[in-house]
Amino acid sequence: MLTPQDIKKITEYQKEVFVTKDEFYRTFDEFNNKFTGLFSTLQTSVDAIALDNRNFQRELATLNHRVKNTENWIPKASPKLGIKFNR
Repeated sequence: MLTPQDIKKITEYQKEVFVTKDEFYRTFDEFNNKFTGLFSTLQTSVDAIALDNRNFQRELATLNHRVKNTENWIPKASPKLGIKFNR
């Protein structure tokens, strides 16, 4: 059977090993505050990369359209300009 001294020893040991509810919430809040800012910064960076990629894709499509127009224009314009064009 456990004596009051044994129970006191067990209680003291549990205080050393386990955290209290308040300590847990305080630690969780610190963790949450630290990583909320980090996540916000990371999200901003990812959004910027996505925007750059979207702009790049649009520029690439525009450039592709211009190149195709030029490729179509050269064979039509070369005879009118008196320039021989070989593909």
